[in-house]
Amino acid sequence: MTFLPIVERELRLASRRKSTFVIRCTAALLALTLAGLASLLAAMNPRSGGKYVFNCVSYYVFIIALLGGVFLASDCLSRERREGTLGFLFLTDLKGYDVVFGKFMAISLNAFYGLLAVFPILGLSLLAGGVTGQEFGRMSLALVNTLFFSIAAAMWVSSRSLSTYRAMASTLCLILGLVAVAQVARVCMEFAPARFANPLFYLSILSPAEPFLLAGDAGYMFEGRTFWLSLGFTHLLGWTFLGLAAWSLPHLVEPAEGTGFRRRLLTGELIAGKSQRRRALLEINPVLWWLDDSRRLRWVAWGLAIAGGVVMVLVDRLGRMAGFFNAYIAWLFYFLLKVFFAIQACRFFSEARRAESLELLRATPLSAQDILRGQWLALRQIFLWPVIVFVAAQLAAMLGANYAIKYAAAPFLGFYAPLAAVWQIGRAVADFFAVGWFGMWRALTCKKPEMAAGLTILFVLILPALAFCVPTIAIDVVFIIFARSKLLKEFHQPSLILGGKPGCQGPTV
Repeated sequence: MTFLPIVERELRLASRRKSTFVIRCTAALLALTLAGLASLLAAMNPRSGGKYVFNCVSYYVFIIALLGGVFLASDCLSRERREGTLGFLFLTDLKGYDVVFGKFMAISLNAFYGLLAVFPILGLSLLAGGVTGQEFGRMSLALVNTLFFSIAAAMWVSSRSLSTYRAMASTLCLILGLVAVAQVARVCMEFAPARFANPLFYLSILSPAEPFLLAGDAGYMFEGRTFWLSLGFTHLLGWTFLGLAAWSLPHLVEPAEGTGFRRRLLTGELIAGKSQRRRALLEINPVLWWLDDSRRLRWVAWGLAIAGGVVMVLVDRLGRMAGFFNAYIAWLFYFLLKVFFAIQACRFFSEARRAESLELLRATPLSAQDILRGQWLALRQIFLWPVIVFVAAQLAAMLGANYAIKYAAAPFLGFYAPLAAVWQIGRAVADFFAVGWFGMWRALTCKKPEMAAGLTILFVLILPALAFCVPTIAIDVVFIIFARSKLLKEFHQPSLILGGKPGCQGPTV
């Protein structure tokens, strides 16, 4: 038997697939556009222009690589378990590692080609000055390692999940949890004199963000050994995730969900019965009743809101620079909340199309407005109060007790800080509405519904940031109007209700 036969098959298929070449060209074009816009902003300081372009492109690529596994690999194995086709694979001579590495190759090939197409654009900063060849090489290694780690973690979570969007949320929690724990350990390690003898040091390097942050010449000069240790440990952890997925996959053929103490506690079924708790929701809206099983996501939203508020209140003690740091901290936690918001917004139509239950839903007296209202009620039930608490924490951190002291020597900053915070809050609210409407529309019309959340984040949250001269709120308004009108129009197409492709005709009687 051929060694890794699924890998060989996927490589042959990818060589004839059109998307293999389109993705590389698209990634290079987007990276070239971003580098061009960044070079225009860096024209005021030609000496550091190359460094600015290098940092701008690398940060964008790092975020996409870190989230790549969440949207590319979270459903690769869970779909096989959910549809009951995993058992047929193991009726042959295939082993667990054959299936896992075959899926890994099928998923990561296009992603790696897209990342490879970005490297020449990233290397153009060498010609502009401010960046060394060693720095470029270390950054390339860190980005490839981040993509590998993200896909490997997503495949391990996917091997133990059934639902697409629960697998996405769990993968995102795993990756962000490792990054957060590593950063907390790094901060706590500053108070310990012995670095390599401290257990917190080895906890701090188990994050793909650590090699990325130390790849620059400034960080590598003082912590070069830490860079290579973190790169090796995270790469080894990625292989560990793949090994665990390959080992456990033959034992997880039967698609059975656990009903233990932890699951009942997280879903709220420990205190009150599920049917009793959800009976009142059915009278309000059937879609709200259907989507109320996402109580674990509510715990995640509350955790992000509380963690972000605590961090901003602590940073408020820094004095005059607190407003600067709080703006970046608020952006980070707003972005994470919007990512989870996109996952939940795309879930209903994606699962309904996969289960072919939209036809049954349209046969009821519910109108399109009722269904969409149920979706928004479910989203509000999960995210409204966490977002309100986070906004209150942001305002409290900005207008703290030392507000007059912080800006006594700089009255302009004292006037600018509240306006910047209000603008950031308004932009975040507009992003939530744009993500909601655009995500529902993509989940209803996308050929691969499991890709709807990733496309929503790419088009609504990442690509608009390239338009430096256009207000983000104006772009969000365009997304809201366009996606809402398209959603209400295409919801009545028979091809979408029957789970077919847009533009196809349904069966005739």
